[in-house]
Amino acid sequence: MSGRRPGRVAGLVSGWARAAPRAGASAVANGSPARGERGAAVVEFVVVFLALLVPLVYAIVVMADVQRAMLATSSAAREVGRVYVTSPDRADAAGRVERAYAEVLGSFGLRPGRGRDRLVVDARCPAVPAGCAGGFGPGAEVRVVVTWRVAVARLPFLGEVAGPGVTVGATHRTRADRFRGFRA
Repeated sequence: MSGRRPGRVAGLVSGWARAAPRAGASAVANGSPARGERGAAVVEFVVVFLALLVPLVYAIVVMADVQRAMLATSSAAREVGRVYVTSPDRADAAGRVERAYAEVLGSFGLRPGRGRDRLVVDARCPAVPAGCAGGFGPGAEVRVVVTWRVAVARLPFLGEVAGPGVTVGATHRTRADRFRGFRA
């Protein structure tokens, strides 16, 4: 150790630790909080934590509802199309479509008929197969569109309020079997 005095550095460090606080300085400089500031860190943590956590949980709940609506509309469109093309006659098809639509949405916890849903069944007959008339029969092409509006504005214990929403939807296309027998 060329020319260094180890005791001098240690003396400075230990001297700093023993220094008395200046007049008017807070007790935080000594390492202990001032009497009026005890517990302030906990309160600040709770406030910041809640300010970040509440919007995050709200966003997760809304996105879960959007995902549920997406799965419900996709399943409903597919099932309505399948039910339509497998119906034996036109009168039976309309009843089965409505019943299947309500059951599929209900299995996802959604209740149709409250102004947030829409079902469109568009059936057409191509020019080639004979026996298809008015969108029903062998070779009929069916397009099903299901939409659902997910409300974004909600209040705890009150539910949805008027305001912005996210509309999700699904489209399914299917064709009735050309060699299957239908009743007119």
